[in-house]
Amino acid sequence: EKKKSKKSNDAAPAIVDTENAMSEEDRELKERLETCVSTLINEGNEASVTVPIRLKALDVIVTELRSATSSMTSVPKPLKFLRPKFEVLKEHYGSIGGDEGTDLGDKELLFLRARLGDVLAVLAMTLGKHDERESLKFKLKGTRDYETLAKLGDNAAAADNNLGSWGHEFVRSLAGEIGQEY
Repeated sequence: EKKKSKKSNDAAPAIVDTENAMSEEDRELKERLETCVSTLINEGNEASVTVPIRLKALDVIVTELRSATSSMTSVPKPLKFLRPKFEVLKEHYGSIGGDEGTDLGDKELLFLRARLGDVLAVLAMTLGKHDERESLKFKLKGTRDYETLAKLGDNAAAADNNLGSWGHEFVRSLAGEIGQEY
């Protein structure tokens, strides 16, 4: 009995701590994602932040989102932490080249835009305006960029266009938006 009551007393403060403050792991994840967003959009307009460096930052975001959205029982932490950056990422996406991927010339920049389109599609699943079907819009734009990459001979980058890698909830949400559209 004493052991049980001692355990329950020990467990209660841990629960209170997690409710009142982020764990060290969550803080690190949030900081890592914020740093990656800052690098991706090149907040400081630094010449040293090249497209490959920005792609690496985007890769970290993609990896965190994919691992967190593979089985959604609640809103994944990367989605929560990226919520305040959604509008900034949308603005940045709009600033990368024109509407068609062909005017981008640079394969790396085109790949960056395609992957960012995927990330925005996933974020729009929970943050986007439903009546505007933002998730579908960003996924279609990203798919167009992946197709352009394939035409340019970059099949490895084009192979990254995999709906299932974002989890079944994303696919289900996208299917719902397709149903609304048609």
